[in-house]
Amino acid sequence: MLIKMTLKNAAAEGLSIIVLTCNRRELLRGCMESLFAQEDPGIPLEFIVVDDGSSDGTGDMVRRLTASRPQWNYVCQEHKGIATARNAGIRNSRFTWIAIVADDYLLPAGYARSIRDFFRDHPEAQIVRFKIVASAGTFFCRVLNAYHEASVIRRLTLRNSTWNRRGMWQRSVAEEKITTDHDLEAAGAAVFRAGIFQQIGGFDESFSRGEDSDFTRRLRAAGIPVHYSPFLHIRHRYDPHLGTALKNVFAAGRASWRISAAPEQKPAGVAYILRLGLRSCLAALYWSCWRTWQTAGPARFFLYFPVLLLLETSNRSGFFSECVRSRKQTPTACGQRLNP
Repeated sequence: MLIKMTLKNAAAEGLSIIVLTCNRRELLRGCMESLFAQEDPGIPLEFIVVDDGSSDGTGDMVRRLTASRPQWNYVCQEHKGIATARNAGIRNSRFTWIAIVADDYLLPAGYARSIRDFFRDHPEAQIVRFKIVASAGTFFCRVLNAYHEASVIRRLTLRNSTWNRRGMWQRSVAEEKITTDHDLEAAGAAVFRAGIFQQIGGFDESFSRGEDSDFTRRLRAAGIPVHYSPFLHIRHRYDPHLGTALKNVFAAGRASWRISAAPEQKPAGVAYILRLGLRSCLAALYWSCWRTWQTAGPARFFLYFPVLLLLETSNRSGFFSECVRSRKQTPTACGQRLNP
């Protein structure tokens, strides 16, 4: 369901930073503290915390921490999902540039200033996203970041190819430069010119996950490129529980089916479903090896591989399960997979 967006006062130059949260009070506290420490960017700033129905005292904490900070606003809604929270933050934004960050991000002190400098140096840019790095050096944090890093490498060097035709064991090196030649989503503490939302609408609120991938697909269909700047690092505090990670990548796989399904293609019959299942199994094994080799190398290959295999298998399982589920509802075929 596409959402039409009406903004408060998008003509005023400045930066609105939206922080999304739901029942992660202590993570939110860390994110807010990193924003309290922002260097003066020389432009108006506002901060909007959008609470998607927290029940852990998040609201009381936000009000207490921002009582003497007039730049901060708190928006609370019933639990409706991340896409709805994104749209609520956008509607309450007042400035020309809108940044959307997660509560498990730690922003560098120069985040706002870097955004100002980027758009002044690149006046043609509509969107910019940044590089995500691990906030801690624990084993599980490093492995989860390796999964993410491999996705970035793949989308910078191989694009969304189904197989790496250059060979599994050839290391892919992405040049560190500002570029629009990639298949990355408009995520990663991304910043948008406000007019984009009036042009193509808000985030699709029918998505429980993968709404940023769907939004990026619509951006590219409208001819709007996403700039990637690897020079500003956003620290991500990964959830330390494997079950949470598996649940998240499974949900991302389900969303990938919805985004990539093509109704005009032939119906997905039983034979097609079986072929897709076999292909998903082989792809999970192949890309787990590839991800591990790209990010861990030979020294840590056998340490990283089991976890990355679980993550890749969970993602492919989500994609396959959504294909089967949708087949029961409507005879829709699967298009090319949108790789995570």
